[in-house]
Amino acid sequence: MKSLKASIMGALIAGVVVMTAPAFAHKVHAGATEVSLNPRTGEMEVVHRIFADDLMVAIGRDDGDAEDVLAEAAGLEAVRDYTLANFRLGDPTGLLYELNYVGAEIDGEFAWIYFITEAPQDESGFTVDNDLLADVLDDQVMMTNFRFNSLVRTAMQGEGRREPVRVSFAD
Repeated sequence: MKSLKASIMGALIAGVVVMTAPAFAHKVHAGATEVSLNPRTGEMEVVHRIFADDLMVAIGRDDGDAEDVLAEAAGLEAVRDYTLANFRLGDPTGLLYELNYVGAEIDGEFAWIYFITEAPQDESGFTVDNDLLADVLDDQVMMTNFRFNSLVRTAMQGEGRREPVRVSFAD
């Protein structure tokens, strides 16, 4: 009888944990951006990965399924406009690149947002201001990785560190 009660109690606890798991899906508010040169096209690619539910809140569309939102032209435009307003990428002097929106998609719990721009004239460094989701989540942290010539440089921005960051590939 004792083992039956223990089994039932264990099953109940496991059920509660499984049922409440989505509420605890991600306590960390973090995202990643990768900037790299596509050798095939010669274009610089910018790829953002953030939690889809946080993005839906940011664009004011948290009333529906993220995949459904991105299946609509208006949803894709909202993601484009939001991202362009909250992410800036510049050359070593701070001159901004014109980012061209490619699109966005949902993969599981993540939203992937894609941009391209011309190849950099100067790969010695970049200036980045990555404020994605910082307007809706005070503790949002964004990591921007730059991958050029087999080297990686990372810029971190988050609570208390919101100003633009310069990264250098110069020795």
